Amino acid sequence: MSEVLVKLQAFIGLIGLAAITPLLILAAILSQLIGKLCCCSKSKSIEGEVAVVTGAGHGLGRAISLELAKKGCHIAVVDINLSGAESTVKQIQESYSVRAKAYKANVTKHDELVELNAKVVNDLGPVTVLVNNAGVMLHRNLINPDPADVQLMLDVNLTSHFWTKFVFLPPMKAMRKGFIVTISSLAGVFPLPYSTAYTTSKAGTMAHMRALRMELALENQKDIHVTTVLPCFLRTNDEITQLTHSMAIDDLYPLISGEDVAKRVVAGMLRGEQEVTLPDLASVLYRLIFLLPTEWQARIILMLSSKRFKQLRDMQS
Repeated sequence: MSEVLVKLQAFIGLIGLAAITPLLILAAILSQLIGKLCCCSKSKSIEGEVAVVTGAGHGLGRAISLELAKKGCHIAVVDINLSGAESTVKQIQESYSVRAKAYKANVTKHDELVELNAKVVNDLGPVTVLVNNAGVMLHRNLINPDPADVQLMLDVNLTSHFWTKFVFLPPMKAMRKGFIVTISSLAGVFPLPYSTAYTTSKAGTMAHMRALRMELALENQKDIHVTTVLPCFLRTNDEITQLTHSMAIDDLYPLISGEDVAKRVVAGMLRGEQEVTLPDLASVLYRLIFLLPTEWQARIILMLSSKRFKQLRDMQS
């Protein structure tokens, strides 16, 4: 009898949620509109703060480092390629009056990140901005990927975010302030056939950051802000640019420059936005498509992109 009551309570709760969902959607839309019109979300200042940016020796990481420096933030430029990191530092020092230093670290190694934190605190000060930008997309053999490539994508794109959180978040909690920015991908929302490891890793980062926001809310850490960035393909990597061009993906939407993404990311971070979707239009599609049954979600994505993914498969065969 008790099992029947539990099921009945669950069913009544579901009906109640379905009944108020339209009101919740309307309230959410009005809240967003009012926020846009009234500019209620004021940008915070990070002048004099210290940021760690991973994968900052090139591409988007470099662009974000420069944008943070423009805001007056001191930058720890982290990359497994030290010469690339040093080049980023040079560009920062040529343009902005902030401190910047290059550090070589493998983000998949927890002990190296512990050592990195100690060095950054000693050189620049306590870290209050963490940008998890380091990522890899390996497509040497999409049909039968090398197990080492799969493991590397999971380690860099997902597991490393746990290690950076374990190292850099506790001091932020002690200071009761900070920003964590994770560069995910729209691939985490719209799956990429023949790129399952990459898709999985990016979907994992989204779930990770959503859970972290809830933890911080439960701990009343309201001044630690977590932002997940969901961009489409960027014009920051020659191999990716060539791949998207050969698949005619850039015919659907032009590739976004790293500089444009960096400006939007930092602006969103300072306003405390929880998710930044690029292009903005994808945010609408992302929410609409998840209202549909699962099989319809897959059908629509395939309807829009199957020709291009078949072409990619044939290129790899």
